[in-house]
Amino acid sequence: MLAAVLALALSQNAPTVPHPLKWEPRVDIPVTTALVGGWVLSEFAFKKQLGAPACRWCETNGFDLGVRSLFNPSMQPSPDGITAPHVASNLVGFVSLPILMVGLDALFSWREGGSIETFLVDVLIVLETTFSALAVNQFVKFAVGRGRPYTVGASDEIYASGHDVADNNLSFFSGHATFTFALASSAATVATLRGYKFAWLMWAVGIPLATATSILRLAADKHWTTDILLGSAFGLAAGILMPTFLHGRVGPVEARIAPMPNGLAVTGRF
Repeated sequence: MLAAVLALALSQNAPTVPHPLKWEPRVDIPVTTALVGGWVLSEFAFKKQLGAPACRWCETNGFDLGVRSLFNPSMQPSPDGITAPHVASNLVGFVSLPILMVGLDALFSWREGGSIETFLVDVLIVLETTFSALAVNQFVKFAVGRGRPYTVGASDEIYASGHDVADNNLSFFSGHATFTFALASSAATVATLRGYKFAWLMWAVGIPLATATSILRLAADKHWTTDILLGSAFGLAAGILMPTFLHGRVGPVEARIAPMPNGLAVTGRF
């Protein structure tokens, strides 16, 4: 009995890595599935019906115009914005960043002795966080109906000739910025909560790539700076706060040994 008590007490000095995180499969799996499915449907099936046919927020301000002029000095309207940085933003934000974040998490989980379940739970938490942020972003974009920079001064012919006309008035706030900052920060936060030794690398890689994506969106004439700033801040906040408060570490066992008249007493949290 005494040996068992001493072993329990000594084990508290050797914390488990990866640390177990709070999650509830009966809640988190269906919620994440619904969030992902809802965003996909709203983006690819019902955007034309949900989006504003004309801008509801058409005015801009000196700050946004000034920054736009740095990236697009001509300030000329176009059907879809500027193609090269638009494609680059998709490649960086929707391909490179997710692959790197998932790949690093898989590597760190394996390195620290985590199971396949550990990795899959990490991915689930990141997906739940990212698409929760995107759900809010999508609702605001449809409700606000801010015209994209490339639509300013566009003739009806130019306005209607774009590849995705339903996307013309979904500028506020940036979905790319929301997605990339939520993904990068949630993946890095989960790695930090797990206690992965090189979790800092996910911050060092993810945040610069998210920032690069946002800058490319400005260069593509797809967003005003205020769209980017809010999307970045909102995505970053969601990515840090949701995993921290909804999926924090499972509390460790705490044991204390106290002498009693007839032996030893073990107290604590189990």
